[in-house]
Amino acid sequence: MGEPSDLLGGVYVANVSPMRDDDRCSLDVEAYLGHVTWLAGHGVRGIVPFGTNGEGPVIATGEKRTVLERLFALDLPDGFQLVPTVAEGNLPDTLDQLAFLAGAPATAVLVLPPYYVKPVSAEGLELFYRRVLDATDHPVIVYHIPKYAVGVPAEVVGRLPVWGVKDSDGSPGYAEAVHEAGRGVLLGTEDDVPGGLRIAAGTISALANVVPDLMVQLYDHVRAGRDDEAAALAGHLRQVRAMTKQHTSVAVLKRLAGERQGRSLGTVRPPQLPLPSDYDAATALATALDTHAGSRG
Repeated sequence: MGEPSDLLGGVYVANVSPMRDDDRCSLDVEAYLGHVTWLAGHGVRGIVPFGTNGEGPVIATGEKRTVLERLFALDLPDGFQLVPTVAEGNLPDTLDQLAFLAGAPATAVLVLPPYYVKPVSAEGLELFYRRVLDATDHPVIVYHIPKYAVGVPAEVVGRLPVWGVKDSDGSPGYAEAVHEAGRGVLLGTEDDVPGGLRIAAGTISALANVVPDLMVQLYDHVRAGRDDEAAALAGHLRQVRAMTKQHTSVAVLKRLAGERQGRSLGTVRPPQLPLPSDYDAATALATALDTHAGSRG
């Protein structure tokens, strides 16, 4: 078995899901594919559809399958990786989605455990993931996001024959414990990307919806040991991240990504709130792209 980074590594986009402003907030499949094509032209390693920023838990399984079928048929650059999120909320639907993905050209699958019933034991989580592993030939990434779902202890990850974990928590010692167990780590937070990449093989980035080129630059700075450049760019990106939190973050990401691409990426599904009508996307995007703004301040 090779190193985890032999399979996965680099910058992945936690890509948003464009939605129309109709009564169902229906998925805009053509805008979705257009956004992915644009991302693929900006140096990222791949995308992770239907995670948290992709509003996966509020998108119907049939809608996901329609998009995934189109994604798998899309003409994307060689080596561009698709890592679908399976976040169905229960074991039967999880297994059904894995069956749907059987044979698909996905590099791996990111699997969230059922998250409504709490608390759950480590033994119960291990039982869930062993059934997942029995049901798929794709490498499995455990989705650890205790803020919104349930946390998966590092010792459980270490006992399972999974690729590793997406760490969307960032608690001290967690990624280190997973790494020491011989499993891979993908960052799921943007609080300290340079620090996290000391252990992680890569990052799954929300900001990369808007500034994929800057996220790739940051990754390259870290890997090349350009610590000063990495620190400066990471500081700018933390400011951009804070700006996206001033409203519904997914709505901000859609608006700014659409502003940059010259296309509409639509709205968000209730109960999340859309942006106010007076939101100044042009100014916000200019701020996000201006990596020297902080030094001038």
